[in-house]
Amino acid sequence: MEDDKVLAGLIQDYPDALSDRKRLQALLLDFFPQDRRKRNLLLIVFDDGIVSEMQELGQLDHMTLHRFVRSIEQGYDIRTKSAEAAVMAWARAMGLSIDGKGGQKEETSIPADGQTASARKEWMPCESDNLYEYEETSRGLRILKYVDFDEPVVVIPNVIEGKKVIAVGNYAFKGCVGIEKIMISEGIEILGNGAFLNCRGLKEVSLPGSLRGIGSTDTTGCPKILGSEIKYEGAFEYSGLESITVPDSVKYIGENSFAGCGQLKRAVLPDKLKEIRENTFRWCKSLREVVFPRELDAVRISAFEGCDALRTVDLPEGVAAIDEGAFAGCKGLESIYIPDSVVEIGGGKGTGFLKTFGEVDERHENFTIRCNLGSYAMQYARAQQIRCREA
Repeated sequence: MEDDKVLAGLIQDYPDALSDRKRLQALLLDFFPQDRRKRNLLLIVFDDGIVSEMQELGQLDHMTLHRFVRSIEQGYDIRTKSAEAAVMAWARAMGLSIDGKGGQKEETSIPADGQTASARKEWMPCESDNLYEYEETSRGLRILKYVDFDEPVVVIPNVIEGKKVIAVGNYAFKGCVGIEKIMISEGIEILGNGAFLNCRGLKEVSLPGSLRGIGSTDTTGCPKILGSEIKYEGAFEYSGLESITVPDSVKYIGENSFAGCGQLKRAVLPDKLKEIRENTFRWCKSLREVVFPRELDAVRISAFEGCDALRTVDLPEGVAAIDEGAFAGCKGLESIYIPDSVVEIGGGKGTGFLKTFGEVDERHENFTIRCNLGSYAMQYARAQQIRCREA
């Protein structure tokens, strides 16, 4: 049943509800038990005094409608389509008509055979029945923004209004500090830049086996300009995650993805991941354990910079490069195993703008490189005056 018909029945059967907010709230919960966003929007129109003003009107002219919608849109930071949908639902439920062009009136009551084409177009914004703003892409829906109040546990759906959800877009949950756990449904393949940026209460996330990428490789993917450099804000940057297990389906993890996650203690990376990109775990000061990918090729600039709690690192066979500053500022790091496959450390010379393992006074007093006799790692250790021993 259409929402305005439900509201019309509510008004007819419980006329006292329009003068008693608590009763109205309870009735909306009964009539729309699964759609908290819709209940909130309808209550906002009531709380704003619009429903009370509608009771005094015989018809709704376009100027008044515009004023009502703007009041909701600007006063409560609600999208225009959502505000209009909620206002129109109340208007139709109360039997109001809208002045059309040339003085004609457009009846807002619903005909017996269903909605008119114009009403149907007005009352079906894409976010009307869910907690998200979204847009269609060639492959499915991309969630643009979470627009409900923070809940301790949030399940991100894989279907909205019968359409498949393919991605969580850039900054969709940015600043949702009240969310503690997020469960991302199977079928979702991509998490955008800054998707959960600054979600400081977020302790746990469940990633689906369908996930292919975290962050964007696209230079138009909401870059943050810092001086002359382009930086990407990570999908989980500055969140409260305590551990993360990335499924084997993921082939790409963008730079800064977990940077600044001060509570992160353990990270399990997918076997087929080729690069740990720039700043991926930078300033994760509680990080103690990392399960590295078996097919890892490179550890990029500042990937683990400032990870004070790291004690030992064992890089997998096959790694070829460790970039400048990759483990700089890891004051607790006692030893690292560097396999024979590594042929480049710190840009090939180890004398870049940021030393791969930081300055001497930043290292653990017993910091040691474990490697094999005659390996590149051994040559590097000697050149940098770092203690080394046979692995």
